[in-house]
Amino acid sequence: MALVALTVEGAALTRAHRQAQLTLRADVLRDLVQLWSLIGPGDFERFAVAAEILIRQRHGDSAGLAAAYFEWFRTAEGVAGSAAARLAEAPDGPAVRAVLRATGLAGMRSAAAAGQSAQAAARTGLVRASGSAVWMVLGGGRRTVTDSVRADRQAAGWQRVTSGSPCAFCAMIASRGPAFTSQRGARFQAHDHCACTAEPFYEGSRPVPGNERLRRAWDAAQRQARDSGELSRGTSNDALNAFRRYLAGDQTLRPDTGRTDPTRE
Repeated sequence: MALVALTVEGAALTRAHRQAQLTLRADVLRDLVQLWSLIGPGDFERFAVAAEILIRQRHGDSAGLAAAYFEWFRTAEGVAGSAAARLAEAPDGPAVRAVLRATGLAGMRSAAAAGQSAQAAARTGLVRASGSAVWMVLGGGRRTVTDSVRADRQAAGWQRVTSGSPCAFCAMIASRGPAFTSQRGARFQAHDHCACTAEPFYEGSRPVPGNERLRRAWDAAQRQARDSGELSRGTSNDALNAFRRYLAGDQTLRPDTGRTDPTRE
């Protein structure tokens, strides 16, 4: 990951924060697999209740990591004044279970309807439930940073911090540069399994170098697609698909195709 902050200390904090969130994600996935093996896919409601407790707790852990990062980062960057971190609220329990049903249980049923064996369908359900669990858990950290930025009078917005090989959707969002708090409806978009984090953006902050490269790739992909008539329908999916094809052909911007694109806040 490239240096993205104004100071070396700030950049180190951003790297450490992202690594801490990745470690948390790995812990969540491990715990979900254990729950799944103990309870079994045959009693999904019981699994959802147990997973809800885990997700709500880990959401708080993610928020706590992000709160500490925000305050340390602000100090390292030499920002004037003070601004306390705003912890993201814990997700509603029934809402957590509803999301798990909409992904895990529905995933098992659709896989079975498609002809998968019971064992394969159960694996599909676990993968989809795990993806939504990661989205909800790491949403605690992302929401904490973005809410803290909105409450900080010195902050202009936030920048997306991706892996070295982001999926096409995350690369597209990152290519747009900082999200400014003055933008109406600005929010951090993420998909199931997404591990992107947010870095506060202050006056004088440097754009993420890797994100600038993604912007050039996006512009080149759209030019190629327009020249070939691939954007004739003018839909956002056409633009994203053109970008995905461009990334797949660029060895230096090889995307992580293991991600999915449906977005949530």
